[in-house]
Amino acid sequence: MNAKPTSAPKKTGKKGFETEEIVRSYFLGAGFFVVRGVKLRHGGDELTDIDLWLYERSATLARRRIIIDIKDNAQPKAAERLFFVKGLAELIQVEATGIATSDSRRSLRELARKHNVLWIDNADLQRLKSSQRLTASSRLSDEDLGELIAKVDASRSSKDVRDTFASVKSSVADRFGPSCANTAADGAQYFARMCVEAHPNSLPAQVFTRLTYFCAGIAAAAFDFASGESALRPQQERLASLTDAIRFGDDPKGTAEKLRWAQAAIRDYAPNGAGLADIIHNRFHQALQSVPAESLAEIVVKMANSDRLFNAAKDLEQAAFLIDCPEFDELPIDARAFLGAMLDFITIDRITFSQGWTPPKPVISAPAATEDANPTTSEATHPPTEDGKLL
Repeated sequence: MNAKPTSAPKKTGKKGFETEEIVRSYFLGAGFFVVRGVKLRHGGDELTDIDLWLYERSATLARRRIIIDIKDNAQPKAAERLFFVKGLAELIQVEATGIATSDSRRSLRELARKHNVLWIDNADLQRLKSSQRLTASSRLSDEDLGELIAKVDASRSSKDVRDTFASVKSSVADRFGPSCANTAADGAQYFARMCVEAHPNSLPAQVFTRLTYFCAGIAAAAFDFASGESALRPQQERLASLTDAIRFGDDPKGTAEKLRWAQAAIRDYAPNGAGLADIIHNRFHQALQSVPAESLAEIVVKMANSDRLFNAAKDLEQAAFLIDCPEFDELPIDARAFLGAMLDFITIDRITFSQGWTPPKPVISAPAATEDANPTTSEATHPPTEDGKLL
């Protein structure tokens, strides 16, 4: 009797995910702001995935976005990926590209160098994988966080948390700047409200705290990028420009022009059009002025004068993924300051939010008293060496 042919093992993609995490850890350690698994969307459709999206601020005026394509498998098709990532970079208008591949052909490295593509080949990947600093991470992976999100969504019989998280990540790909920051602020408002409503210190409270940190980190990075265009302008002009960007988005002049066009159409074609157009104009501007954009703009302009805002973005992203999720009061000073301003902007009480996630502190018991608890003067002054002899 002939034995039945065994089926090929099912591909899980786990190896690729692990490589993405290791490469992400490398770039985080190198000082980049990094987002993994960014879905490029257009018109509601998902077009492709960006494995790693990086943002770098190297000087007051120097800012750079980089997309990294990662393929760690038996048939990486590195040449095809190189052409693909160059075309994608041009489409979404980022400043640089990179490839991490299991392919080791020298000719491809030379081709990448010729076209200014960062090239991480198999030998480089193996060195990264052998680094204990990169593999022994204190962070959750994207898959770990995804599992926590799935549990929260399952308890709510929805996929709202997953979809909102993905939408915020997607915004860095094609509208990084004020529009991305506004999308992240909306996400932060949604997650912070859910955190406030959740049972304190529950799994949902932890997950919503993490996602609020993440959204605030995205907003901080996006504002930092946007501030580069006006870095040399007078402070008041920068403040006015950023305030308008928070209220109107990327194109304040374009938004105002659309409003004027709508008013003209109402005035010409609607019954009692002139009066109705004036009412809409006044109420629209009243609504805009009620948005507390000035306070958030002030702290952004102040922190963006140096690298404080960029560092706050990295610290907030780190807090979102740490295995031991920190509470609000444990965040670094600048991260806490920016998140506090963001919470004020989205009308979430800081104290109430901070009470949603307060992990229990470890209890350290005092050592039991013994006859040897108090060392002699000689022992206290001269600690023993490894062989037990006094110095």
